[in-house]
This record gives sequence, C-alpha cells and structure tokens, in this order.
Amino acid sequence: MGNYNYKKGISAMLCCFLIWGFQPLYWYLCEGMDTFFLLACRIIFAGVCCVLLLKLQGKLPQLKAAFCDKQVLKREIPAAVLLFLDWAIYLWAVQNGRVLECSLGYYIQPLVVFTFGAVIFKEKLSWRHLVILAIVVAGIVLSTNGFGVPYVTISLAVLFAIYAAIKKSLTIDSIVSTTMEILMMVPLAILYILIFRMGDNGVAAVDFVRFLLILGSGVVTAAPMLFYAVGVRNLPMMTTGICQYLSPTIGIFCSMIMGEMLNRDKLVSFYFIWAGVILYVLNMFYEERKKKHQTVS
Repeated sequence: MGNYNYKKGISAMLCCFLIWGFQPLYWYLCEGMDTFFLLACRIIFAGVCCVLLLKLQGKLPQLKAAFCDKQVLKREIPAAVLLFLDWAIYLWAVQNGRVLECSLGYYIQPLVVFTFGAVIFKEKLSWRHLVILAIVVAGIVLSTNGFGVPYVTISLAVLFAIYAAIKKSLTIDSIVSTTMEILMMVPLAILYILIFRMGDNGVAAVDFVRFLLILGSGVVTAAPMLFYAVGVRNLPMMTTGICQYLSPTIGIFCSMIMGEMLNRDKLVSFYFIWAGVILYVLNMFYEERKKKHQTVS
C-alpha cells in the first residue's frame, strides 16, 4: 500500500480540484475587468501568496538556491512562458464564454501528457493506448461541429503537455518550482500595468469590490497548489490521476451557470472524450493490477 495517508491525501485533492473546478465562476465575477490587467494582477498577487507559503514552510532557501542553479533556470524559464500562455488563454476563454472548450481541454490533458511521454521519454505505448487516443482524436475532430475549430481546447492541452514534460525533468519541490515561474513573470506584469493599464482599462477602474477580487485572485491561484502538493505526497499517482477529472466536470456545470449551452453537437464530442477518459482510467487499473501480479510471481 505504501506510506500513504489516504484521508489526508483525498481531502487535499478534493480541496485542490474543487477550487480549480469552480475557478471559472471566480473569474466570471471579475467580468468587466480587462483580461490582461486581471492576468497581470493575478501574477503579482499569486507571487506574493506563493512566497508567503514558502516562508511558512521554511522553503525560501530552496527558492533562492533554485534561482542560483543555471540548470534549473534553463528549464524554468520556458516553463514560466508556458504557464503564462496557459493562464492567458484560460482567462480569455472564461471571460469570452468558452468554458466548455476549457473543460474539453482539461479532460484530454492527461492523455496528451501521456502521448508526449511516449514520444519524448520513450514510455511504453500499447495497442490499448492507441485505441484510446484514436477515440479522443475522433472527439476532437467532432468538436468542430459544436465549437468550430477548438483552438482553446487544443492550446490548453498541448501547452500543459509541454509544461508537464519540462516539470518532469525537475527534481525541486513543486511549490518552489511554480513560485519560481510566477516570480519570473512578476516584473513584466508590474511593468505592463504601469505602462499600459493605469487608465480606465486598468488601475483607474478598480473600486473596493474589484480590489478584493484582485487580492483573492492570488489566493485562488496559490491555495490549490498547496493542496495539490499535499495530495501528491499522500496518494498513489493513479489516484491523483483519477481525481484530476473532477475539475473539468465541475467546469461543465460552471459553464451552464454562466449561460453556455451544451447542445447536441457539443455533447457528441464530449461523449467521445468521456469514453476515452473512462477507457484510460480502466487501463490504468489494469496495468497497475498486472504490475502487482508480476511482482508477486
């Protein structure tokens, strides 16, 4: 069973994916704010919250050491760029009523990550994986009927897959790593606000309620990172992999609250994606069981 604390791990993962799942509603509350001003504010306050988290955990020396390590920087700089693009596309999509496309992207992310693993890290790819990937590709192709070309879905899935491939090569603490990436963005975010968003499309339009929402953007960004780190330490990777599908499922309900329609054409593409996800999870159980039998024999 391993040295796992399932009660602690599941509780942390539920908190993590519930926050991520309901995030579209939070950004929906920020409706009326310029997307890129909101993104810059999110970066700044997420950076503040992450540094405070590391301070409380006594990990600031690890952060300093990471910034001094050239090999780590070579990986973290492109990771920071990818994280910025992921956040920018996601925020734009939510504020433009395209949450369903985000959910579709987050459903297929693990499968795209797995594909990248097979190509880059030469991980084993069986005929079952090929069938699953074929079903998912069919779902993406069919999604063009309901969404048009699903740029948001494909962008989020591919960006995260490349981001995950970079993160896989890092050995530093996950919160230290993500804090490092966010801090790299902070100076640019501050400059962007000072140069381009001091008027009515930015700082001048911030009232008390919007200021609280901007402060909260850092919390809703940093908090799930902490919960995820706790969950990963206390759960097997397979359980973590299953839990991550909670977030895009909640996202579908959020999209309906925000007025998006899950019509027949869109549902067809989701049916294929859901079928691929279910088969992927079942295959994970099968492979885990097979490994245990081989170990016993």
